[in-house]
Amino acid sequence: MQVVQQSEAMMPVGPAGHGPAGGPLRTCLASGQTRPPHEMIRFVVGPDGRIVPDLARKLPGRGLWVTATREAVERSIARKAFARGARRAVGVDADLPQRIEALLRARALEALALARRAGAAVNGFAKVEERLRSGRLGLVVCAQEAHASDSRGKVAGRGAPVMDFVDAASLGRVFGRDDATYIGIVSGPLAGRVAAEIGRWAAYRAPDGQAMGV
Repeated sequence: MQVVQQSEAMMPVGPAGHGPAGGPLRTCLASGQTRPPHEMIRFVVGPDGRIVPDLARKLPGRGLWVTATREAVERSIARKAFARGARRAVGVDADLPQRIEALLRARALEALALARRAGAAVNGFAKVEERLRSGRLGLVVCAQEAHASDSRGKVAGRGAPVMDFVDAASLGRVFGRDDATYIGIVSGPLAGRVAAEIGRWAAYRAPDGQAMGV
């Protein structure tokens, strides 16, 4: 799977000891390494004593932070790191790693749906290619089926980042169609939001070092 992600060099950087935009660095329960919040997943202990993923980082309670990869979450579970971090007995659902991946996927699809509702997304290779020629797109999202196709090669390198996401049927549901293979997002904040959400999903699925560039 190939994705184009926003690099840290493109993000506003805060003072020493802080992540982009001045956000404080967080310590991963699994590795002990410190990272900016956008590279982490926040968890809290729910009212029932079970671990709850807080992808939006808005839930009340003391945050427990893990590097945003499936490997790191699985390692935290195996090492009982959530209980150590919470300093109490906690419940951890066996399907937590899979549930997080599904939640990240849903967030990325919702970002695409938001772009469509705002009139900032087009579907179809011809429309995407036309808008690429006019320099109006800030992102192109391709279905998994297009990964090795000639058409994908034609949209790559045309001035807009290209990201591979889910299958064409899942993308099609965003547009009320049977399938969608190429989606273009108009330059602007919504393109950035879609890219960030797909990037989080892709990084979570990748091996730790590959996902975090170490």
